[in-house]
Amino acid sequence: MPDAPNVLFVMTDQHRGDTLGADPHCPRDQDDRRLIHTPNLDNLVEDGALFSSAYTPAPTCVPARRCLWTGREPANCDGTYYHGREWDFDHSLPRTLRDAGYQTLLSGKTHSRPARNHFGFEDMEIHAALGSPRPGGRGFTDDYIEWLERRTDGEYDENAHGIDRNSWDPRPWHGEECEHPTNWTTTRAIEHLEKRDPTRPFFLTVSYVRPHQPFDPPQPYWDMYIDRELPDPVVGDWVDQRYGHLIPDHPNPDAWVADLPPTIIHRARAAYYGCVTHIDQQLNRIFTALRNMGEFDNTLIVFTADHGEMLGDHHHWRKTYPWEASARIPMLLRLPASLRDGVETNQTVDRPVGLEDVMPTILDAVNVDIPDDVDGQSLLELVSDPEREDWRRFYHGEHGPTYHEKTACQYLVDDMKYVWNPMTDEEYLFDLTADPDEETNLVEDAAYAGDLQERREALVDRLADRPEGFSDGDTLSTVSAEAWS
Repeated sequence: MPDAPNVLFVMTDQHRGDTLGADPHCPRDQDDRRLIHTPNLDNLVEDGALFSSAYTPAPTCVPARRCLWTGREPANCDGTYYHGREWDFDHSLPRTLRDAGYQTLLSGKTHSRPARNHFGFEDMEIHAALGSPRPGGRGFTDDYIEWLERRTDGEYDENAHGIDRNSWDPRPWHGEECEHPTNWTTTRAIEHLEKRDPTRPFFLTVSYVRPHQPFDPPQPYWDMYIDRELPDPVVGDWVDQRYGHLIPDHPNPDAWVADLPPTIIHRARAAYYGCVTHIDQQLNRIFTALRNMGEFDNTLIVFTADHGEMLGDHHHWRKTYPWEASARIPMLLRLPASLRDGVETNQTVDRPVGLEDVMPTILDAVNVDIPDDVDGQSLLELVSDPEREDWRRFYHGEHGPTYHEKTACQYLVDDMKYVWNPMTDEEYLFDLTADPDEETNLVEDAAYAGDLQERREALVDRLADRPEGFSDGDTLSTVSAEAWS
């Protein structure tokens, strides 16, 4: 299959949907210009589409990635909460492509279990952001950490700046820019391309750990945002009642809920945005390499993230939540030249899509059969007809309790969002068109009673056969934490 399109799949970690310049909700500066600088990613939309209502099915790393690699919903791939069980899938995206004749390569993060499980990749250079290169460190070797130790003769490691991997406390990168894991992941990806088998099309995954914490961009990217006016966090009218009593006076740097001083929030946001722009400019190295090899126009490019990051919105940090900053993700694709004929490009599609749609989209684009157990749908169907009537009405996501029982969630999204907590029975309803930041909970608003009931009934039906006991088919039922064990 030498003429089949190549596939470049790029994934970031903990990347909010609104921190992409092309996104309709990207924050604006005082001159009403897009604040987030991602020109290389934005330009991909010219030959493809941006999906502005893309969501994660499970807003933490491991379950989201299980859904991504299998094309399945959380309940169908043991991905309803964060756990450490092994990845043993009947079908995975890289294995399906490998079996179809693709050379499957990865640079960066998998978060697979066990950590060096290839699950269909022929060659991997891993930065797991978890381990140690030394025997007994975490039971596996992280290629980036091992490389950095050799390069620096052990003088410093990735976290020598003292910022933990889940901390809201930011600072610039402490080493040389070329030593940053974003640069390393990019360089390893280019080496994969240079050493590939030229007789086969490639499936190259480039999986960046950033903008996940630590918020530590190289100095030029810190400088790009630190002195600019940045958006303040939004705090909904429902937050104090639901979470106010949980906010600590002196929060741990990895706290999931914290009302931090404005100066710290500003620094965290500047560092986070800097990490995003750093990734964008590193991606230009890969795009340039593809152009120099004559492969760019024969390559399908798909870009997305596993979940978002709250950055202080609603006094929340990190992820697992159903709120937009945690659940909505960037997603775009650039079509190879062979797939652009007769297709409208430079589109922004606002239908609800998610990570389980990535696998069928890529397989559809390269004309490989989609396994029967895949739940997702090909995004090429929406690119061809954004108004198609047989697309899903609601997008469903969920997550078990992680930091607290109040973080358990089930959510349905269309132009509104309905959220139900299966441990506390709390409900939320937001009109995302009028209130994209989810500042007003409409559950008690009589004008929205019909919208609330419609979505509640839809969730009852969806959860009716689940073993956790969320629904008896007539009503929603609360459960204990043991339901996710």
